[in-house]
Parts: sequence; structure tokens; C-alpha cells
Amino acid sequence: MLRALSILLFFTVLFLFASCEKDSANQKDHSVSYPNVSTVGASEAFGVVWEEFSGNPIIMNPSCPAWNCLASTDPWVAKGPDNTNIIWFSTGGVLPLSKGYKSHGPIVGRAILDKNLKSTLNPSNKPVLDLRDDAWDKHRETVSTYWDQDQGNWIMWYLGYSISFFDDPGFGQIYSKDTEGISWTESQTPIYRPKHDNWDFAFITSPRFIKISDTEWRLYYTGAGTTVGIGVLLSYDKGETWEAYKHNPVFERNLDSWDQGLLGGSVLYHNNTYYMWYAGYHEPLDLETTPMYIGLATSTDGFNWERSPYNPVTGPSSPTRWDDLRIVSPHVIVDSDGSLLLFAHAQSMSNVQTSMGQVGIWRSPAYSK
Repeated sequence: MLRALSILLFFTVLFLFASCEKDSANQKDHSVSYPNVSTVGASEAFGVVWEEFSGNPIIMNPSCPAWNCLASTDPWVAKGPDNTNIIWFSTGGVLPLSKGYKSHGPIVGRAILDKNLKSTLNPSNKPVLDLRDDAWDKHRETVSTYWDQDQGNWIMWYLGYSISFFDDPGFGQIYSKDTEGISWTESQTPIYRPKHDNWDFAFITSPRFIKISDTEWRLYYTGAGTTVGIGVLLSYDKGETWEAYKHNPVFERNLDSWDQGLLGGSVLYHNNTYYMWYAGYHEPLDLETTPMYIGLATSTDGFNWERSPYNPVTGPSSPTRWDDLRIVSPHVIVDSDGSLLLFAHAQSMSNVQTSMGQVGIWRSPAYSK
């Protein structure tokens, strides 16, 4: 089990520049108060005020050994052609190979979300993206997807690597062989790898897709090197080719604030405004004690961002709950009633050594300006 957990540490950018140093100032501060309607006002609540869904966590980790017993992280939600919400997520487990138990991951699972926000694994007995031996993307995680109505299939972007996300990371782009997003093609080469002199030479993760128009697609992603920030890849031919935005990164950490470290952002364009939710934390990062919160930034063009004065907008809850340590990897969609649903994975201090986290939902009221 310890070997499995050590390998599973590569699952997520939570451990970017991890420090073994204990810092008492970095312990969970349960006195943090998040915005609410009474402090923010109804007109400013959209994307700022969040309430946790009562059914959390929505994806449970089974007991080991199992293919998905160690994690449910990095959720991405998209509506399929039959109007069903589908969740893809990074996961991993321990397999009983000859009862010697072998760690397995990172891999990608899939679930269906019903109208009551209850999830069902589909398929339940295996991942949709498994390990891929002898390939540049043996390990695949942190996916985003887009249903291409013209082609009648899904497109998926993901972080891939053969050794680790520090040694040889790249972004892959693949296509579904079905309308469900279960069976996928394979990638021969990455669509993006940072060069040794790039701002993001040390690390990349979490490619997050957004369609701006039929002639412009974007992938927002987290990178680290000369700084830690969020960059953008641009495509003007529906994903045939991608190029890095020349002024990357478009959003950087703030060394004088709660988000000295930051992780992958989810971008939504709504009512002429770009919204980006991202995870942040106060350095140094200690894997067992450092809380992580969700912040919000807005933009008129998706390149120049301004942090919300109400940050962080949500984060760990009260002690002993399933999400009392950190909330990370946000993905936000608009619900049918006009409210927002934030999907993320959270961790608890009580099981941080045995689980990378579970997926939950938070809701923000409908736009009221």
C-alpha cells in the first residue's frame, strides 16, 4: 500500500514544489469565512457565493483492492448529445495481481450524473483511459472534453507523461469512437510540450478547454518554471493545430496573498464576462496540513484578469468533514435554472495519507445583475 501511495502522489499537481517542512502558520484555519449573500449582496453573488451540495461527496472511493480505490479527482463535466451530464475524472487504485497488489494509475474514469446530482460509474468495472505502455502518454490525467456536433464525437484533452509530470509532460488530444465518451483513439504525439527556455519549462498540467467561437478555441492550463501561473494555447482551425499565446502566462500567483501557489483554473464565458475559478494556497506546501481554497478572477477578454475582492470564495469546511483540508481542481458549468455548479475534489485531514480525495459539488445562485 505504501508503494501504491508513493506512486499515486504523481496524480495531481497538489504536490507541486511540495515541502516536508511543517509550518504552524500553514495549519487549517477554520476561522476563515467565505462570502455569503448578506455580506456580498444578491447582485454580486454569481460565482462568488457557494453552498455545498448536501449529497457530497458524489463519487465514493471503494475499498482496496480496486481499480479506483485511491482517488476521485480532477472532475470535468459536459453535457452529452442526449442532454445527460457526463463526468470524467482522474483516479487510480491497487490491483490484486497474483495477490501481490500493484498500484495502478493515474487513469481516467467516467460517471453519469442524474437530475438529482447523483452519480453512477459507467463503466463501473474499469477506466475509460487505462495505462498505455510504451507510449509518450503512458499516464493520462486531468482531462477536459468537448462534444463536436459537426463530427458527432467527443474531443478530449489531457496531461500525459511516460515518467512523471516533472520529467516529460505534454498535452494530448484524442477523439471518441462512440457518442458516450467511453472508447477513445490514441495519441501518437503531444499537441504541446514546453521548451526548456519557456516560462513553463518545469511543469504543466490541467488543460481546460473553452470554445470562444467556431474559429477560436482555447486551452487554459497551469504551468511552472520562471513563475507559477496559468497560460493559454490557441487554435484557429478547430484543434488541428495549437499555438501558445505570446504573452503567457495570462494569470500569475500573488506572492503577497493567500494564493502564493495556484493550480488549474476553470474558465466560463457568461453574460459578456470571462470567469475563472482556480485553487490557491499559502506556501510552503505541506501535504498533510496545507489548506487550499478556490478563488475567482474575471476578465473582459480572457487574457487580462482581475481577482475578486471576495477571494477566496470557498474552501475547506468545518473540522472532521470530508472536505476539511482542501478543495482543488474546480470545473464550473451553468445549470438549467441559471445557477452555477462547481465540481471539484476535496480532501480530509483524517484520510490524507490514504486517499487523494473525492469529488463533490457546490452551487452558486443564478445571475441577478
